[in-house]
Amino acid sequence: MRLSRELRLSMLEIVHPGQVEKHNRELEEKSALIIQKHWRGYKERKNFRQQRPSLTEYKAAVTLQRATLRFLAKCRKKKTLFAPWQGIRELSDARRVELKQQVDDYVRRHSCSQMSDVTSKELHSQAQERLQHYFMGRALEDRAQHHREALVAQISTNIEQLMKAPSLKEAEEKEPELFLSRSRPVAAKAKQAHLTTLKHIQAPWWKKLGEEAGDEIDIPKDELSVELGTLFIGGTKPP
Repeated sequence: MRLSRELRLSMLEIVHPGQVEKHNRELEEKSALIIQKHWRGYKERKNFRQQRPSLTEYKAAVTLQRATLRFLAKCRKKKTLFAPWQGIRELSDARRVELKQQVDDYVRRHSCSQMSDVTSKELHSQAQERLQHYFMGRALEDRAQHHREALVAQISTNIEQLMKAPSLKEAEEKEPELFLSRSRPVAAKAKQAHLTTLKHIQAPWWKKLGEEAGDEIDIPKDELSVELGTLFIGGTKPP
């Protein structure tokens, strides 16, 4: 208390004489606000302490009511599930007549003609014939498709052989024999693929670095023509 009074006196010494009244008024307003704040806080705390028991009772009552409502709802649900069989309510005569009229109207709108056994057997035999005809046509189409694929493969092989064939000046006597039969280009292509695979397998690991699966390996023509005459090639005649 003494320190605060000394502090006020030191502040008054600093303040200009014409501003002393204004300074005192500001101090009074601040003091009044502080007193009101503490008084309101005291009143609110007092009211809260007085209302705490009633608030606790209110919360407890709400909790009990909710638990009771849930329990009663479960009991009602069990009663509806295990209720005794009460039977079906009997229909009145007017309702029966109305339902019969609806059934008759539906049957009249969706009437279906009965089929005899002879007609049913005829339809069954016709369906069997059509199904058999369909499967036979499908088998023929599959054969034709395989034949077309074989022709396309043969043409592509012949084109590749022609593109790789030497010129007429450089051609030898054995070169025309490669194009006399359908089986000879296929055999040459198979031997080339076989030699390519063997070369790739037998090559050292450091030569395979950076290669991709689709890279082709050049095979000398001498290796490709070796032992080609010993292969059995159908469709050719001996010279």
